[in-house]
Amino acid sequence: MSEEKLSESLESIKRQQAETRLRLDLANQHINTLFTQVQDLEVQFKTAIRNKKHSARYNLRQKLAVIMGLKIVYLNYCSVKTQELDRINQKIHSLIARGEEAMDTDTNEENSLANCP
Repeated sequence: MSEEKLSESLESIKRQQAETRLRLDLANQHINTLFTQVQDLEVQFKTAIRNKKHSARYNLRQKLAVIMGLKIVYLNYCSVKTQELDRINQKIHSLIARGEEAMDTDTNEENSLANCP
C-alpha cells in the first residue's frame, strides 16, 4: 500500500474512532441519567408502599419498567460501541505498524544502495 493511501486510510479510521468515542461517551451520559431516574423512582415506589397508595405504585412500576428497559438498551449499545472501538484501535495499530515497516524497508534499501560500489 502506498504511503499516500496509508495516510488517507489512517485519517478516515481516526475520524471513525473519534466519532465512535463520542457516541460511546454520550451513551454513558444517558446511562448515568437513567440510573439517577431509577433511584428516584425506587424511592418514590417505597414511599408509595409505605403509604399504601396502590394506584401510585402501579404507575411507578410502569415507569420503572420502561426506564430499566431503556437502560438495558443503552448498556447493550455501549457494549457494541466498545467492541467497535477496540476493532478500530487494532486497525490503527496495524496500519501504523505497516507504515513503520514501509519506512524501515525504504531506509534499508537506501543503506544497501549506499554500500554498493
